[in-house]
Amino acid sequence: MMKALTLPDGRTLNYTVRQSARAKYLRMQLHPNKGLVVTQPAGIGSRQVHDWVNSQLAWVATTLSKIERETPPATTDSPLPERLELLASGESLRVIYTPTARKNIGLDYVAHHTLTLSGAISDPEHCQFALRHWLRGYAQLHLGKQLQQLADETGLRYTRCSVKGQQTRWGSCSSSGNINLNYKLMLLPPEWVRYTLIHELCHTVEMNHSKRFWALVTQFAPGYEAIHAAMKGAMGRLPGWVNGA
Repeated sequence: MMKALTLPDGRTLNYTVRQSARAKYLRMQLHPNKGLVVTQPAGIGSRQVHDWVNSQLAWVATTLSKIERETPPATTDSPLPERLELLASGESLRVIYTPTARKNIGLDYVAHHTLTLSGAISDPEHCQFALRHWLRGYAQLHLGKQLQQLADETGLRYTRCSVKGQQTRWGSCSSSGNINLNYKLMLLPPEWVRYTLIHELCHTVEMNHSKRFWALVTQFAPGYEAIHAAMKGAMGRLPGWVNGA
């Protein structure tokens, strides 16, 4: 039996009531694919089920938000994202596409709220390019600031920081102390980003992956091994638009 539930933010969420002769208590589960499923034990009336479900609105809203944050956006139906989850900075932006008469694409960013693309948005590739260009500028600000903070914290000095769109590397450091960072880092968890920046700062001292290098990394990022292993292959798991695919 399918019913509807009105959430605190005004959205309507359909839920399924499943009757069970074995169940002893009312319970509910919220699945990414199945949605909200409520189990109704024998002897419990429909009115009691309705009242109980409505008493759980806070739990439903919180759990639904968590699922929406943690469920990767589908990339098979649309080449463009509906949200940007900028994990590194803690921002979640709704992406809005607004067609207008202008021949190019303009972007309007409202912090912690929306990123609006307006203009000639009929071509997905042009929108993808605009999104990548915006993300690169956003990353230059945030990653550059964080790199300087870590340099001050660790005492490791670099010459210059640039943000690019490398296809295989999260970062690199030249012999002259110039550090290149990948704008795609903004889509990774903060602790992964911190490790990457420390990794490159340590290369300003050791231009290799010797025991001395890893000892220096350990000094500033103890337990880095788990992050290092988790990051392997992460580039290929990013949404297609960010890799230009």
